[in-house]
Amino acid sequence: MPSTPGSTDPPQLQDSTKVPSGIAGVLRSLGRLNRGPPNPVPATSAAPPSNGNRPNLHGEHFNEEAATSGQVLVNKLKANNSLNDRISAAEALRTIVADYPVSTVTEIWTNAQDLTNEENPPEARQAAFKLLTACVKQYEPSSLDRIKLYRTVALHSRPEDFFHQLQVLIALTNGGRDLSTFQREIGGLLSRWLRTWFKESTIIRQTRKRERTTSEVLSSEEFCLKELFQFTTDIIKFNFKSFEEREVNQLLTDVLSICKKTTSKKDIECSIAFIETLITYGYVPRPALKPCIEVLCGAYATLRDLTDATWNAVSNLCKSYMAHNSILVLREILEAPATNPPGSSNTNTLRGAVWFLEKLLIANETDGLPSVQFTVVMSAFQSALSADSMRLELEISRAIAAILSSKDVVSQIAFDEWPVPLNILVHCSRRATRLMHGPTREGPESDNTPYPYENDGVGQAISQALIQVISLLEVACLNTEFEQTEEVMGFFIRVHPHLPNSGAELVINYYSTEHLCYPSCAEWLDNCRQLLNVFFRTRTRPPSIRISVLHLIKDVYETIRDVCEDEVLHTLAVSVFEDFQYEKDLKVLDALIKIVVDVSSDTSIELFKTLLSLLIEYIGLDGGLPDPPPQGQGSGASARSSISSTTKARSPQQGPQTNIVVRGLVRIFLKNMDTNAVKSVLVYEQLVRISGSADLDPNTRLTAMRLLFRLRADSEHAIFITENPESDHLASVLHRVAKVADEAASIASKGDAESSSSSRSNKSSSVSQTFLFRNPSRSVVEKYDRPKRKPQIWSYPETKALPEKPMHLASPVLVTFYDPPSDFPRREGPSLDPHLCIRMSLWMEKVIPIIQQGCDWEIYSYVLVHLSSQLSNKTAFRNCKAHINMLRSYVCDQLHTNRIPNTDDLPPEVKKADIAVVLINLLTTLISYKQHFAKNETEGIVKAFQLGLHSWQRTAKPCIHALSICCYELPGSTSKFLPGILTKLSQIITSSAVSVHILEFLSALAKLPKLYSNFTEPDFRNIFGIAFRYIQHTKETTAQQLIKATFTNRPGQGQANPTDLNAQTEQPDLPQYVLTLAYNVLTTWFLSLRLSERPKYVSWITRGLVLHDQSNTADEQSQTCIDMLQRFTFSDIDLKPPNKIDTQASGIVTKNWLHCSSILSIQTAPDSGISRVVVRRASGTSYYTLKPDSRDLRSMLQSKWANIPEDLGGLADTAAGVEQRQDRVLPSHFLLQIAGGLGPSETRPILLPEDEKTLRALDVFDRIPVVDFHKIGVVYVGAGQTEEKDILSNAMGSPDYTDFIDGLGDLIALKGTDINTGGLDREKNADGEFAFFWSDRITQIIFHITTMMPMADGDPQCTMKKRHIGNDFVNIIFNNSGLPWRFGTIPSQFNFVSIIITPEARSGFVSSRLLRKGSEDRTFYRVQMVCKEGFSEISPAQEPKIVSDASLPAFVRNLALNASVYSHVYNEGGGEHISNWRHRLRSIAKLRERTPIVYPGSSGNGGPIGGNGGGMSPGQNSIAPGSRRVSAMSAQTLASDHSYRNSAQVNGDADQSETEDLLMSLDFSRFT
Repeated sequence: MPSTPGSTDPPQLQDSTKVPSGIAGVLRSLGRLNRGPPNPVPATSAAPPSNGNRPNLHGEHFNEEAATSGQVLVNKLKANNSLNDRISAAEALRTIVADYPVSTVTEIWTNAQDLTNEENPPEARQAAFKLLTACVKQYEPSSLDRIKLYRTVALHSRPEDFFHQLQVLIALTNGGRDLSTFQREIGGLLSRWLRTWFKESTIIRQTRKRERTTSEVLSSEEFCLKELFQFTTDIIKFNFKSFEEREVNQLLTDVLSICKKTTSKKDIECSIAFIETLITYGYVPRPALKPCIEVLCGAYATLRDLTDATWNAVSNLCKSYMAHNSILVLREILEAPATNPPGSSNTNTLRGAVWFLEKLLIANETDGLPSVQFTVVMSAFQSALSADSMRLELEISRAIAAILSSKDVVSQIAFDEWPVPLNILVHCSRRATRLMHGPTREGPESDNTPYPYENDGVGQAISQALIQVISLLEVACLNTEFEQTEEVMGFFIRVHPHLPNSGAELVINYYSTEHLCYPSCAEWLDNCRQLLNVFFRTRTRPPSIRISVLHLIKDVYETIRDVCEDEVLHTLAVSVFEDFQYEKDLKVLDALIKIVVDVSSDTSIELFKTLLSLLIEYIGLDGGLPDPPPQGQGSGASARSSISSTTKARSPQQGPQTNIVVRGLVRIFLKNMDTNAVKSVLVYEQLVRISGSADLDPNTRLTAMRLLFRLRADSEHAIFITENPESDHLASVLHRVAKVADEAASIASKGDAESSSSSRSNKSSSVSQTFLFRNPSRSVVEKYDRPKRKPQIWSYPETKALPEKPMHLASPVLVTFYDPPSDFPRREGPSLDPHLCIRMSLWMEKVIPIIQQGCDWEIYSYVLVHLSSQLSNKTAFRNCKAHINMLRSYVCDQLHTNRIPNTDDLPPEVKKADIAVVLINLLTTLISYKQHFAKNETEGIVKAFQLGLHSWQRTAKPCIHALSICCYELPGSTSKFLPGILTKLSQIITSSAVSVHILEFLSALAKLPKLYSNFTEPDFRNIFGIAFRYIQHTKETTAQQLIKATFTNRPGQGQANPTDLNAQTEQPDLPQYVLTLAYNVLTTWFLSLRLSERPKYVSWITRGLVLHDQSNTADEQSQTCIDMLQRFTFSDIDLKPPNKIDTQASGIVTKNWLHCSSILSIQTAPDSGISRVVVRRASGTSYYTLKPDSRDLRSMLQSKWANIPEDLGGLADTAAGVEQRQDRVLPSHFLLQIAGGLGPSETRPILLPEDEKTLRALDVFDRIPVVDFHKIGVVYVGAGQTEEKDILSNAMGSPDYTDFIDGLGDLIALKGTDINTGGLDREKNADGEFAFFWSDRITQIIFHITTMMPMADGDPQCTMKKRHIGNDFVNIIFNNSGLPWRFGTIPSQFNFVSIIITPEARSGFVSSRLLRKGSEDRTFYRVQMVCKEGFSEISPAQEPKIVSDASLPAFVRNLALNASVYSHVYNEGGGEHISNWRHRLRSIAKLRERTPIVYPGSSGNGGPIGGNGGGMSPGQNSIAPGSRRVSAMSAQTLASDHSYRNSAQVNGDADQSETEDLLMSLDFSRFT
């Protein structure tokens, strides 16, 4: 049964099944330590301790009564009693034996000793041993008795009784203190017992292992072994000197054998306790020293909680006289793997030895420990590495880390001793990481894979130990007195996978400061490669460290580029980009690209091509670079081929990586375009390929396009880059302007009012496969669902379109390609090398397929927006005749057939009409390439514009503007289509959006008589009908607004909606401008008729002027227009006013009459009757000379008036007597001859009073100009000028500027001229001697040209010039500065419009003056009107237009004239524009009002136009009661010759008669 605490009963032994015992590893035993048999005992239970202090029994008094009962029990022990009685007696005596004398005790044992015989039952044997134990404790046996008792115990072999045997022996030896009489025998006994009970314990443990049972308590066998170990330890502790070395060696050997074989932690603890006791109280025999130390080492490595015990044992051993031998043994243990076969060394032993040597080295002779040399320890560590064990290497790494943490040890390490520990750590580091066979050589997938650790985190632990060492060394290297920095840096390089980022930075800085990467170091090139391989290509490093390596290499390159050979530079540069194709980190990639950009300008062409090919391969474009120009092979060709061979074809990179590379290419181009044409051309060609590759990301392609679309050429064909592509309008059309795009997207999200096409074309996936002259077949049309909208990746304006700000100046080395044999026009001279020139044809080959087929909307829209502006620079495309023609063909075809390319991702807010508007703008730009086109091709252009007038509502306006350009640039083709164009215009006049533009087109066309030389009557009627329709519409709209405003403002009526009022009053100046233009069109086109053709239109025009109004009267504008008809229907002669006559001095009699709407003045010489008749009308003043047919009057008339023609006679001799003659003819005579006779008094002329008021009124009337007058400023801006002072200081301009102003008008002398000069001085030439003046029958323009005005002394700010320019509503800016013109550069309150003329190819001061043009050369200019904020779009140049030098003056003059007319309307705040003719008409009416008229029987009702009665002001229109307006004719009716009578709606005969009477009274053509 199990024993309990305080009991002398041993644990019950069990007869276990015997199984073969094997050698169990300590490591495997730890998890199965507590498994036990079915009858275990607690590990804490033990037999009562032996009594070390025996009582003195001699002379002790005994109780007789107890002695009597005890004697009875002693008697029962005798052999003649029964076995049970004897056992009972033994049990009873065991507790009372202390009360017996010695003699009785001897008798007790004598009677009971036969119970120990093995034949007896276990109860009997165990009772006997217990009794014996009690007896031994109570008396001191004699020597003979001791040997007998010892042998009784030693010879007993029943294992069930072992515990009791052991208790007897413990008592006999007094707890191991007394071995007298049997000290020579006990050593062997203990050895035998240890082996026996270890074997028994092993069997029990194996049984538990098989049964997979565990127990927290010890089995009886294990308990016995534990007690035996304790007893043996006590024996050695108290009696070491009693043993021979042989016996101790044997006992130690058995203990060590158990320690090596056991699987129990308790056994190891007991063994270590024995060894420690042996070392403390004795010594370890020399033969057993190594096994002992090996066991201690293994125990340390196995059980970490025994480290203190094992270290105490070893430290005590090293403090003994065996210290030297112990260190040698530890060294031998570690050096054994280097000589022994692989795998023969115990790893745990090696690990323990490492730890003990570490402790000894760090102790450094303290606490009595021996001295250990650093080199000895490191040498042993290095030898131990041969064991090839990761755990051992972990211990070594930790040991070195701990050693280097000791300042005392480190301070004693010699300079030449550092390599060994560092090499050891390098060896250990390789175990923790996978071996690298060249960084990232296996592919991009291995870049970011963390290094795998092996064996359950051991590798990670090694790495941590290395990091600890590295941290210590980092601190040491910061100390300037540390001399091993170079060695440490080499170590850092070799353990770089474990090197923290701080260490990496330290290494890089060390290499930089020590110039190890510069040629001053013999191995500089290898060092550069090493840094690249170790730190740069380790992609787990942060970008900052990798980039710092690149900066160092770049600095090296810049240092050596002027001193080293190209081959060395090539090798260095190529080494940086060895595995460039696998780089994905954006920051590092950007740094790499910056290096390429920085070295690109200075590197050799071969290296440049190598780097360029790497960039192209990274992007993923197929094909290599073009063949180089014929040059010698560079020295770096072999290096380049080596890289090319390792680079595999890959799919193109996507995302921001390729965009970074392409931005780098753009920067390379910008950096080299001013210095190296070959490099720039190579990059340009690759950018062109990128822009046309449909496989690339749209953002990447756009990056290339941003540069390509900004390429321009100046007048000398040199390439430069413009920052502003000036495509604002087209960007807004396609909703690409930032604000417009946001608003359009929000509107589109609410619903698309206009459904898009339900089919899309299935386009080819690659636009680049479409060649320029290939006609691709039509794609199959399939139904589709609108895809999810992609985010917009570009908007206009682009804040940072290019990575760097380009230079403003043109490149001195880079020009556009020029091939005289193929250029147009053909020139003389050698062809240029295409490898040195920008071939814009390559760029066009990529753009044309996009225009033809469409593509991704982001790309397609970018091309649409920017292509037109670039094509405006004709000089850049001088060698692209075929490409321009092909582009024209595709655009015309799309506009002719309304087949706009489909794009699957077209935003809902963008319609095909918007795309058509952009295509029309593009085709308008292509007009400037007219020299490349045949006549039928130019007719196709005009036809496209004609069709666009009605194809889409949005295209009408740009088509009208384009046709305006065609009138100047393509007159022949335009003339052919004019009738059809006019018909289309008459069909779209209902659209208010194009009213201004139609009238401006007709106004400009009227000034180009060659275009309409073949017009027929229907064509003219079409034009007049359009004008009538706009007159009617404008007046109807104005009347409705007045009626509505009157109704709204009546008392009691609600307030008007502010929104409605804003809508009504929006741009009030525009209707008035339309009305003014419409009347100008009528006047201009009537005057353009041949004189013989004019009468046939008088009746038709008169009807149109009268019937457009609400009443049957004519308003002021209609009256002035009819007056114009009366003046010019039968005459084209503009009579110059004669000299004014002083009637008082000469005796001339003057009379003035009001007759209808004119003032009739007759000046008569009374004596001769010769008279001058002056007819003052609204549209002008006519002068006539009348004379009676009398010859004797000629001389008298000639003497009176100097302006009488000379053919009147030569009677000068009679002139002196004329004054004395009697008056013969007075002015009234002629009036009666013309207007006398019988008739109604209402039709007779009204005689004006001969007073001062009348004369003053006539004088004022004569001062009102007959024609409309405009003053236009002209400003020349020289090269690079941006400031007002510099601009106004120009005294001359370029030759083309001179040609331009020469075409604006006629040169006139200012001094003494009677022409209205708009404020220019006409007396002292203060504003110059000459000016340019232009006029027709109804308009005069004076041009204030700053370069023709002198610079006044003391006027540096040019205020004398600005007082004219600043007061002109319209200024023409001839911008030759090469910079964009900023509106307001010359600030003024009255400058409303600037017409900016810019050469399509900018030129400098010298080049503009040295420019030579052939007979076929045409210079083109970009013309754009820029207006003050609030102006309406009124001009075809609201968006830039390209015009040739031949057409420029006339085109700009017409723009300026219309802009000036609108400016006058605008300046009046949108009020009614009063022309000079209307002012004259009003003056006549006011004179009539002031003149009293008395006619007998007059009714007082005046006629519609001046005839009957006075007092009717111009604004008073007599409206017959019940009259109804005559409805306006439709455009088709206006174009026909139908009578207005058929289209009028008349209620009653009275209305019809009144209308007809009015028309008959106005239609003077019937009686003339």
